[in-house]
Amino acid sequence: MAAAQRLMRVHRPVLLPVFAASPYYRKVTNTQNGALIGAWPLWEAAGRLAADLRGLYTADQELLTNGGFETAGAGGADIWADVYESVGNGALADEVTLVHGGSHAAKLTAGASANTSIRLYDGLTPTEVQVRPGDQCTLSFWTRGDGTNQGRYSVYNNTNGAFIRSTVATGVPGTDYAQVSYSFTVPAGCYSINVNLVCSSVNTGVCYFDDVSLTVAQYKLNGVYQPAGITYGVDGIGDGKSAIRCNGTDTAVLIGNRAFDSFWNGNVGSAIAWGKVDAAARWDSEVSARYLFHVKSRLDATVYIVFGKPPSSANNLFWRRRVAGATYEKQTACTTTDWFCMGFSWDMVSSPKVFKGYLYLKETDTWSKVFDEEPAAGTGDQEWVNATYPADGFDTVLMAGSLTAQEWIGDGAHCYLWAGAMLSDAEMQRIMRYT
Repeated sequence: MAAAQRLMRVHRPVLLPVFAASPYYRKVTNTQNGALIGAWPLWEAAGRLAADLRGLYTADQELLTNGGFETAGAGGADIWADVYESVGNGALADEVTLVHGGSHAAKLTAGASANTSIRLYDGLTPTEVQVRPGDQCTLSFWTRGDGTNQGRYSVYNNTNGAFIRSTVATGVPGTDYAQVSYSFTVPAGCYSINVNLVCSSVNTGVCYFDDVSLTVAQYKLNGVYQPAGITYGVDGIGDGKSAIRCNGTDTAVLIGNRAFDSFWNGNVGSAIAWGKVDAAARWDSEVSARYLFHVKSRLDATVYIVFGKPPSSANNLFWRRRVAGATYEKQTACTTTDWFCMGFSWDMVSSPKVFKGYLYLKETDTWSKVFDEEPAAGTGDQEWVNATYPADGFDTVLMAGSLTAQEWIGDGAHCYLWAGAMLSDAEMQRIMRYT
């Protein structure tokens, strides 16, 4: 594995006060600690960052998907995949001779308005690069000019509508490729950036770009709340910490990124999440699915693990695993208006395969193992972990379904995820009780 993809575990000193103030959090994180890849207590008082308090990260994570311009687009005006192309009144071309590396580069020719540009993105979001405040980023690329004219570049804070790096010349007008680098810290409140490569400022000037890279040092598993629909600091489960309230519209907590996928194991794992519905009527009047926990593949929308409230099924909770069109699902009755905790464990590589679901109801202080069985062949028993199913997309979310559907309506508190380990019944019972 390349050095840039090596995984590292870090325990940040700032967590010590958190441990001291939260016995429940300490109890959960002391359970199979080595397999616990994410702990999102969701007790942030304000702001959009849902901190993963395990502190795991990948080193020097590459964010761009097609920085070498080697992957073609759909054809015609779409020259390169994962590149937004703006021809303006100039010209764009796939350069196959004057390249730095590989077999392709981007050639930009300026028109009278010098407004020809391209924007590279991460392939996980529609036309941008997903980042988090405080990320330490380095943009680098190889470029050359036509002997007289040079290209330009910029980095734009897409969230707040301001430049991080205003449009500047590359400083490379010559006909030999040279590398340009720019390092920056993602500003406060910024969750999306644009990386823009721009033509020469002189009409008919030509420039070339190749091997573009945008890396983040210590890319963490932090989640990101959506910009609306979340109320922070509401009453929590009773462990002395607060929770969040979701209004059911665009309220997903996003965890989809390449750092998450580096630790994620879809074949063997365990997860728990706390929830509370907004009103009693939610149980019997809601026809939409409302998810507390959700991990979905970027490349195949039918590959996911979820639990929460099922669609068109009154007074129930459900656990579901779906892979390549085959589904395994179990349901149980629930009508509580107090906090409850759902647990799910799966092992798709053992023989026999094992699925387990658990439920804890705070108002009655009752814990139960809802099911423990081997799923029938063809019902979600295919392996997840292969090149086809990376869980790193924009729609891989911790709670509230997708970004535009299945959002939770009510409160959400602690969410935890173990990779490569099935927790025992005793461990699940212990960590699903908040006392």
